[in-house]
Amino acid sequence: MIKQQRIGIFLPTWVGDVVMATPTLRALRHGFPDAELVGVMRPVISDLLAGTSLLDSQLLFDKKKRPGLPSRFGLMGALRAAKLDAIVLLTNSLWTAAVAKLAGVLQIVGYNRDGRGWFLTDRIAVPKGDQTKKSPAIPTIDYYLRLAEHLGCEIGDRSSQLAVTRDESDMADKLWSSCHFDLATPTVVINSNSATDQARIWPVAKVQDLAKRLATEHAYQVLLHCGPAERDLANRLAKEVNHPAVASMGRAEDLPIGLTKAVLARASAVVSTDSGPRHIAVALNRPVISLFGPTDPSGTRTYNLPETILAVDLACRPCYAKSCPLKHGRCMQDLEVNSVIQAVRNVKHRSWAHVA
Repeated sequence: MIKQQRIGIFLPTWVGDVVMATPTLRALRHGFPDAELVGVMRPVISDLLAGTSLLDSQLLFDKKKRPGLPSRFGLMGALRAAKLDAIVLLTNSLWTAAVAKLAGVLQIVGYNRDGRGWFLTDRIAVPKGDQTKKSPAIPTIDYYLRLAEHLGCEIGDRSSQLAVTRDESDMADKLWSSCHFDLATPTVVINSNSATDQARIWPVAKVQDLAKRLATEHAYQVLLHCGPAERDLANRLAKEVNHPAVASMGRAEDLPIGLTKAVLARASAVVSTDSGPRHIAVALNRPVISLFGPTDPSGTRTYNLPETILAVDLACRPCYAKSCPLKHGRCMQDLEVNSVIQAVRNVKHRSWAHVA
């Protein structure tokens, strides 16, 4: 049991993982109401959590040695200066445990894995699953929550949590105006990107077909979500669809994660691959249609509004490969546009009472 007053929390690297860690942050917040919770994170994660009250302060670092921020191992001095009484590692890496130990943090809580056990004071056993399968033993949300449970926190609420700030909402207002979108018309946001694995991406031709049909056959506004790396592709797809109700988020001058939050927060439905925007939309309690290919949805199960999970039944999935080992990519290629449209229509009937 942590009795100290200044607790560090080392947050995961990826956006989706951080969203899945928010139930754990909330459990620690409630479990230690008098403690100062210090988030140790990359700058983009700070932007992701903006508007929430899950943390009291933050210690930022950057792996690429951004000016003004410590690098990974430069973080040791910053952690020492922060005078943390304890730190909870929501990361699985060896280096985060080593940095915490070298910084002199007295209590280090984390999973005993990847050769880092001797850096930890509280060694949590890794959940054991069926070793013949590649799927995680427990969902990621529950994996993180076990750390809070070890520290005596109640973990009844497993829902993810994010917020949208006024400035972020203003950015979405400008984008809606630029797209000539009507706030009263249902908008479907399509995200077919992945920051890590090309195998998770839905084919471009199907994204384009879905956008065009949703706009022409069902009178929805359609926004193609993108980050800076996907801007050109999203802009090209919107141009080729050539419909006034289909637009690219890439028309915005800047594409910060705050804009992604605000866009997803006002979506009537979100169609997304297994990636960060999927988890952001879930945490903002939007109806999400999730397209799964090489990954197993049980590993990233969510506990907010029920998701609509679409996946193809193939003997080779889930393989978790970054690119298809069999070179056919059928797990994403065979996901049909008609199935996605029906899922969107089902969402409409459940929650779009204002739509004729």
